[in-house]
Amino acid sequence: MIGLRSRWPAGIALLWAAACTDIQYRDRPPFNPPPDASSGYLGYYSTADRQTVCGNCHVGQQADWIQTLHSGAWDTLQANPAAQPVCEHCHTLNSRGNQPFAVVGFDKVASDVYHDVQCESCHGPGYNHVTNPSVVANRPIPSLSVYPTVPVADTAGFVNSACGGCHEAAGPTRNHNFLKEWRASRHGQPQPQGANASCAPCHDAKGILAAWGVNTVYREQGTNTPISQTCAVCHDPHGTAKAPGGQPLDGQLRYPIDSPVEEVNLCTHCHNRRSELTAAGSGPHGAQGPVLFGTAGYFPPGTVYDTTAILTTHGSTANPRLCAGCHVNQLTGVDAGGNPVAYVGHSFHPLPCLMPGSPGVVDTTFTNACPFDEPSRSWAACTASGCHISAAQAISRFDGLRTEVGGYLQTIWVDVNHNKVVDPFPTDSGYLAKVKLNQPGDLDNSTNTITSAKGALFNAQLTGDSLFDHPDGSHGVHNPFLYRALLQSSIADLLAHYGGFLPAPPAPVLSKIQAAVQSRQLRMTPRAEQAIMSPDRVRAAVNRVGSH
Repeated sequence: MIGLRSRWPAGIALLWAAACTDIQYRDRPPFNPPPDASSGYLGYYSTADRQTVCGNCHVGQQADWIQTLHSGAWDTLQANPAAQPVCEHCHTLNSRGNQPFAVVGFDKVASDVYHDVQCESCHGPGYNHVTNPSVVANRPIPSLSVYPTVPVADTAGFVNSACGGCHEAAGPTRNHNFLKEWRASRHGQPQPQGANASCAPCHDAKGILAAWGVNTVYREQGTNTPISQTCAVCHDPHGTAKAPGGQPLDGQLRYPIDSPVEEVNLCTHCHNRRSELTAAGSGPHGAQGPVLFGTAGYFPPGTVYDTTAILTTHGSTANPRLCAGCHVNQLTGVDAGGNPVAYVGHSFHPLPCLMPGSPGVVDTTFTNACPFDEPSRSWAACTASGCHISAAQAISRFDGLRTEVGGYLQTIWVDVNHNKVVDPFPTDSGYLAKVKLNQPGDLDNSTNTITSAKGALFNAQLTGDSLFDHPDGSHGVHNPFLYRALLQSSIADLLAHYGGFLPAPPAPVLSKIQAAVQSRQLRMTPRAEQAIMSPDRVRAAVNRVGSH
């Protein structure tokens, strides 16, 4: 009699029966007795080829995982001359990532079966599952959330949850600071708006994965409490996603970061929402991607701007990592005690604040509230590509851009009472406040029509720092040429339509727009060009006609 269950990827043992001549072939059992039997962690089925017990059935996940850095974590540690025994906790299979701290797995039995960051590092012990896989309750399901509850302190249950179990400020070099940085970022803040079904696809980790078509199972599935954008939103724990050449994406990312296609790029999957004016008059929302790629905002009819300039900035091939080229960068240094430290870029601040009096050391409060100067911030993201030859040059251009953009915005609208609503002049000031006083219907969203005033308001909300709840927020850095084109054309368009009661722009603003028109970098309708080239004469002519 021959019994053969070929689904198990194991060798076949040959057994001779003493009392008969029949030969029996039996498969090796699909799992080995765990070295730490009390914990139920199975670990490797075969250490030589890094075949996990879980991978005996979950073949696809095994094939993807073995291409990740997690599968070689132990060898990576052994190759590091600075390695110490304390480092082994994050390069082996134990409780980190799946439960509060406990002495289990490699921490209890230092077996090579528990080398590397394996499936059970996130899923938890699998012994009960493999002994009775049909019982749903036995399935080891990982957590999507790094927050077991909204934390008030760094409890063991918090810092050991999911990826934070290892990717936090641990080890003698204190260089695994992803968790602390991420918590300080907007991505790491629990966002109640995620409970809104229309907001969930970008503000709730569960909603994001569903919107992206990620078919996976996790503990919080089906719950109503929003989860912030945790590690597993951007990073696939299994490392499934592949680049066009078939190689896994760096960092186990779910989507590439170097694609200029908004629907493909990882960051612009969410930072790509309402970027153009609609008849309903809604303001911008999540428009950073379209701003970067030069497609956002409202251009008055008949406006032509040199798109070559718009597309030769941070969204060009000079910055191949695009959003991540500025927002995710590493800095190394030493802390006040002389200990090595590293900033890993997961606060997503492109110009992180430095510790006062300690040049080169990132401020670990991650407030992002320091001045925009060289002693206060790191400008390494600006100089790394070679486009800006020095921090001084980058700062000079940054300051000049903010001044220029500020001049355009103050011409269009000054929200004097900071309520983010255009009020009639003199409550607010600027062109839109005077439009609201003289022709309020042109800013009335209930009319469901696009007007010059609504277009200018949209551009101001998109490019201003505090005029709307969801601006681009880059101070113009994402695309200074687009900022300039939108605001210059809006000012000219407002003058063309409301020149009878609008004053000429301030001299510095007027000269810049006139220079753009004269160089043909900015082309508009004859009416708009005439209004910007001779605003006082146009206004006088309009008033004369009106007086008759």
